Amino acid sequence: MVNQWQYVGKMQLPATMPSSIADEWETTLIAEKDRIYSGLTTKIPSESLFKDRIADASSDQFASFLATVGGAWNADVIEMKQRVKLARVYTEWKAGIDACFGVGGYFGARVTSKKAKFGLARYVLGIVGHRANPSAPYGVWNPASIGVLLLRGDTRPARYFDANDSFSGTLESVCEAIKGKLITPSMLAHTIYACVMAKFANEGGLTALRDTIISDANTVLDVLLQVALDATHKGAGYDVTFVLAWSAPDDHCQVTVTDVHP
Repeated sequence: MVNQWQYVGKMQLPATMPSSIADEWETTLIAEKDRIYSGLTTKIPSESLFKDRIADASSDQFASFLATVGGAWNADVIEMKQRVKLARVYTEWKAGIDACFGVGGYFGARVTSKKAKFGLARYVLGIVGHRANPSAPYGVWNPASIGVLLLRGDTRPARYFDANDSFSGTLESVCEAIKGKLITPSMLAHTIYACVMAKFANEGGLTALRDTIISDANTVLDVLLQVALDATHKGAGYDVTFVLAWSAPDDHCQVTVTDVHP
């Protein structure tokens, strides 16, 4: 058995969020104020629909959750409190959205005041990249994006490889065309989730949990990948893997994608 191709990519954590991204987030979100308000008031135009679509819907789901918590919790009382509290707050809810999203509302000011917290999105940049900024540590495509694109035989990422990327062999698609386009976005989303959570756990000193997060993610990613593979790469002797691991020297995750042939 030999490697047809292999890609190894190291995730990074940018020290700061580019101001251009934060500014765009602020401007775009503030511009959505009227549309958000219209959506809320169209979907929930009355107290009866508030009770049906928010209060009762929430309480019913909460009741289903509480049914699983066991005897250490007084589930009936907890459910009752949540249900009666939600059922009576339409007037407060409506006043709140009017004050926030209505004419002269404070939504824009609150977005601006929370702009610094958007800096946490930098945890994602080192994983997926920033298509408008080809320089490291942002990259047009960073390892998670590169990995899923290579699975589909996409040759574009190679143009943006940097010191954090290594590739060997001859690239070929391993995915069935339609399934690949449908499944690889889910693989990308789960990779982002797992890498961010692993980085957070590591920063908190929870190294065992960090490794569990990565191991659990690899199980999910392999299930998704098996669905996407074409008939050839599901055959005997072929082995395609998309594996996350913690890279201690880089203090972040890395992804290794391998296409093995018999």
